[in-house]
Amino acid sequence: MTWTALLPLKGSGERKTRLAGRLDERQRRRLSHELFTHVACVLNSSAVLSQVLVLSDVRPEGWDGPLIFDEGRGLNSELRSFVRELGPRPLLVIHADLPLLSTEDIAILLAEADGGCAIAPDRHGSGTNAIALHNPTGFAFAFGIKSYVRHITAAESRARIVRRPGLGLDIDTPHDLDAAIALGAPILPA
Repeated sequence: MTWTALLPLKGSGERKTRLAGRLDERQRRRLSHELFTHVACVLNSSAVLSQVLVLSDVRPEGWDGPLIFDEGRGLNSELRSFVRELGPRPLLVIHADLPLLSTEDIAILLAEADGGCAIAPDRHGSGTNAIALHNPTGFAFAFGIKSYVRHITAAESRARIVRRPGLGLDIDTPHDLDAAIALGAPILPA
């Protein structure tokens, strides 16, 4: 099966603003870039993905792969637009802030999505860090606050849930950053 991975990245605006009390803007941008670079490297190393694309309003530093221009309509609208062009081909949407992500995490998530849908919630069980859809046509993307429950509803009965540290630990808050550091994540602010 041929899978396409789409990696959304906030390009030109401020990044990781919930870490502002802990990291200055330069540190947050650097952390965001390092996390993106890690996730992109894992995706490009995955034997089960045929294509990795970035969705952003600017080309990320060091990224020479395909870029889908984010027109500023919001992530869910951008995804719906992309799926109209992609058609009924398997799609992985994964966030760019997963410091423990591995190729094994990707392989397991895509295997669980065989013929349907697999969702990787964040470690709190409220957000969605990755979603793999065998056929994304017509899927109601609902990234944002409490997206996990909304994605479960949108997937109806075909969703498989994949809970793994590499897919569950994203970095949004100082507590997330502390958890990543405690688990030995190689991505650390300087």
